[in-house]
Amino acid sequence: MRQLTPKGAVLILLAVFALAADAAAQQASPYAEKIKIFGDFVKNQMETDRIPGLTIGFMKDDFIWTQGYGYADLEHRTPATASTAYRLASNTKSMTAVAILQLVEKGNIDLDRDVRTYVPYFPKKRWPVTVRLLLGHLGGISHYRDYDVEGHIKEHRDTQGALDIFAGFDLVAEPGTKYTYSSYGYNLLGAVIEGASKQSYGDYLREHLWNPLGMNDTHMDDPNEIIPNRVQGYRIINGEIRNSEFIDISSRFAAGGTLSTVVDLLKYAKGLESEKVLSRKSVQLMQTSMATKDGYSIDYGMGWRLTPVNGRFQVSHTGSQAETRTLLVRFPKEHFAMALAYNLEGANRHVYSRRLFQLIFNEPWDMRVYTGNRIDDALVLGLSEVFNYGLSYFDRHEMAQTEEAGKLTEAFAYFNAYVNRRRLASDYAGTPRKIEQGRHPAAKESFVKVGSYMALKLHEKSGSRGMDVYHKMGAITFFNDFLELYESDPDYPEEFRFSRELEKTIVQWAKDWENTCSDYVRQLTVSPFSDLGTIGKRLKKSFSRSKIYPDFSGELADVVRYQYIKGDRQKAYRAANLATDLYPRSSLPFVVLGNAYICFGETDKGRKTYKKALEIDPDDESVHPGSFIRYAVDLASNAKLDEAMELLKIAVELYPNDARLYNSVAEIHLEKGKEYYQKALKLDPTFGPARDRLKKIQ
Repeated sequence: MRQLTPKGAVLILLAVFALAADAAAQQASPYAEKIKIFGDFVKNQMETDRIPGLTIGFMKDDFIWTQGYGYADLEHRTPATASTAYRLASNTKSMTAVAILQLVEKGNIDLDRDVRTYVPYFPKKRWPVTVRLLLGHLGGISHYRDYDVEGHIKEHRDTQGALDIFAGFDLVAEPGTKYTYSSYGYNLLGAVIEGASKQSYGDYLREHLWNPLGMNDTHMDDPNEIIPNRVQGYRIINGEIRNSEFIDISSRFAAGGTLSTVVDLLKYAKGLESEKVLSRKSVQLMQTSMATKDGYSIDYGMGWRLTPVNGRFQVSHTGSQAETRTLLVRFPKEHFAMALAYNLEGANRHVYSRRLFQLIFNEPWDMRVYTGNRIDDALVLGLSEVFNYGLSYFDRHEMAQTEEAGKLTEAFAYFNAYVNRRRLASDYAGTPRKIEQGRHPAAKESFVKVGSYMALKLHEKSGSRGMDVYHKMGAITFFNDFLELYESDPDYPEEFRFSRELEKTIVQWAKDWENTCSDYVRQLTVSPFSDLGTIGKRLKKSFSRSKIYPDFSGELADVVRYQYIKGDRQKAYRAANLATDLYPRSSLPFVVLGNAYICFGETDKGRKTYKKALEIDPDDESVHPGSFIRYAVDLASNAKLDEAMELLKIAVELYPNDARLYNSVAEIHLEKGKEYYQKALKLDPTFGPARDRLKKIQ
């Protein structure tokens, strides 16, 4: 037996003491019980998702917690820890935006100058491309055109080499007219940083962002460098865990070329709350949505996605590339941030972050409402848009967007004109589009004006603590309380009220919602390891007498998908039947039931079920051709090629004029061809025709 040296024994003791201290600190934290519940959830969910290693953490005020689960390296059984380093992928983009705005503050960059001012070797385009528009993916720069080539670069690229990949591409649109997410646009911003600062991109970020915030484990991801605690990445091929393909990501340097830890991501999130690396004014600019020239908000600022959650102001970004998936979520008003990273290409990272949010805030992440009626769905959309974008405006600015009587009168008139049952019944084709426009500049942000004014009045009545109920209960309670507020005041202006018809609907819905959106439901999580028998009984009893109630169809669909991929017929059908029982006028439960039928060889039942889903709502995203393609790709990636083919054949029957479906059928044929050529070569490794055809296919 190998003997420990004194130094080795001391190191082990120090490690034990550190682990014990860490455990004691977590046990003493105000979130200890919730962290324990969350840890159990993560372990089960990781097994479901087949994620080898994951690190997750959160920051609330001055409290920070991080934890690693599983393995950073399966071959060496190296545990994932808080210090494990993952590729950040597109979570690099907001750091690029910070660097640009720092240089703006120094006077080295003008946001509205053509990028060629700073990168003169970039070719002139049909229209000028400004720095500002690039930051919001409005610059017209293309994203990947041929990912089979551009996504698999293995040689190291310097900045000009990275730009050479797309420098010759035409603009995809006139700058400012169309949101087109573009990693190449952010690479161009990296070159702007270098031109304006006279430093390399990595050196600039190290000196001006990472070092000032103590992000000592954040690096440019150079495969030749020794980077402590770097993970091994994995993917699933034909249902089996395999190593990720080696990709040198220097070609994505300012768009996704960094590597870091969850701890450093939380330091970064906290650092943005201070003015240590960027002024408050610049941070606010980063966190304000840009809009197209025709007046549509793009829900993207400068390096951040901007989507309210339960009426809370939220900024976030995801990252996806070979070896990794990442997520950084910030609620600036709450001094709260979550970060996670794992080493599998795939799975749903939001399952983890949303469960953590649910536990910490005691509220679900955007509870959906089931109505079973497309007109009611449109009304709910209108209420939800006013609630989310109006309340989040108030949450962020602590004021209404306007209190000017004329502007409010116009905004309420717009709302009442289109969030209107009779209008929807007579013009269902056009009215939902007007509802969708309501929060945008094209409609003078009418919904934001209405919602923020409602929030102001409710806040005046009940204070900050009273507002918490709306984050927990959502739009229907928000509207009902505002209705009660103005009905208690006989002098309240008529023009700031809802239509009588909508008032009646809100009152009816509020009773149902109060009865069904209970504490149990708000804390409920539905997953493959949940007790669906007990959950089903409680939900059926709770929902049985209500016209509207919380919608868990998406979560149940994920359970069905997991079970049919796993091959458990009984559990798949049990979950699907629960979904169709609870939500009989929703397309999604019938789509996933159809997928289950296909997987278990009941093709005719699958066909009938898909047709029923289409009849329920032909406009539902779950029955669009693109969704059927995604279902087929998912089956194929889990070694179910025959099932994927059967699904696509039915999709072609339903949509005979969609070229994408025929292309997908051909792709599955190619995959099946690979399988048989590989069998031929296994029998005879020297069989030339099979080897040659396999090379061509690959």
